[in-house]
Amino acid sequence: MVALWWFTDPFVVVGVAVLAAWPNPLIVLVVAAAVLTFINLGCCNWIDRHWDGWMARYGKRIEKKLEKMRKGRVMRHPVAWITSGSGALFGLAAALTNAINAVVLGRLIGGHPVGERKGLIAAASFSIFVAALGALIGLAAGDIIRA
Repeated sequence: MVALWWFTDPFVVVGVAVLAAWPNPLIVLVVAAAVLTFINLGCCNWIDRHWDGWMARYGKRIEKKLEKMRKGRVMRHPVAWITSGSGALFGLAAALTNAINAVVLGRLIGGHPVGERKGLIAAASFSIFVAALGALIGLAAGDIIRA
């Protein structure tokens, strides 16, 4: 379920944009941010609790992909933010990459659970970013549709 949610991020932005195009985009922003935070927090907490067992079974295949992603030009800075220990930088990394990516990278790089506080920061920052982006797109699209 977590992997499925991880792959649906682009569709979530589109869904929020479609919803925000007709009713009040501010209401859609608030409701979407709350719902997405709840879902992302559940995913982040699940990853943090089940990491060790999951990596024992599937870690070899994923490890190579994550290593390549960590060393890439785009991900180099978010990886540094994730491991720095700052909640604000962890939230920024989560907003720019994904809450699940931030928790997974935090677990993988740090070697220990990221904790509930950072999980909540990751879930909220990414959810607010996605909801805001979708609401802005929906607001613009709604203006075009109504014109």
